[in-house]
Amino acid sequence: MTTTRKQSRTSKRSRPRARIWKILRDEGPVRWSKVQTAQARIASGYYERDEVEGIVVSALVRELKRH
Repeated sequence: MTTTRKQSRTSKRSRPRARIWKILRDEGPVRWSKVQTAQARIASGYYERDEVEGIVVSALVRELKRH
């Protein structure tokens, strides 16, 4: 039985650094406290409530219309 080895990459894929990531609207750098708050809300099921889903969908549609 023969084994094959993956060829090693000569260069790594470049990845953006967190400090240069921007919010979609280009209002400045991402505030990680806001990201953590959103993650906590997701984990608790906050966004799955009917009234919140409606608000989120409306905001998303408005944002898509702008672009």
